[in-house]
Amino acid sequence: AENLSFWEACEELRYGEQSRIAEIVDSIYQQFLAPGATRWVNIDSKTMERTLEGIKTPHRYVMDDAQMHIYMLMKKVGEDGAGHCRAGLGRILTSLLAQDSYPRFLKSDLYKNLLAEAVIPPETKKRVFPFMRKQRHSSPSP
Repeated sequence: AENLSFWEACEELRYGEQSRIAEIVDSIYQQFLAPGATRWVNIDSKTMERTLEGIKTPHRYVMDDAQMHIYMLMKKVGEDGAGHCRAGLGRILTSLLAQDSYPRFLKSDLYKNLLAEAVIPPETKKRVFPFMRKQRHSSPSP
């Protein structure tokens, strides 16, 4: 649903009133592309970078790359047919995760902050085989 709504918003930008271009670009960004967007769409990082650079000077074609990316995703799912939709979507998602989303996540501030705040027990670092029990040192018997 988000992909179709994004595509429609891009069409409104392309064919809408010239006086509303900056407003529509901002609305599309806030709804679909901003971190934590309510209707986030998944576009690859290169397309996102080009789009983010373009919205600094909004124009009616600034979302074209992102819109084409989403269109191709929707087309791919549609070509798989109703019976194969779930498997096709799985292939697309796996491909996106392997090629872009996961590497982008690893570069994200969210992940970097999570790593910075992670607590790693000292004993985990020292043991070669973490599954082996650490021997306890008992006090000598009298």
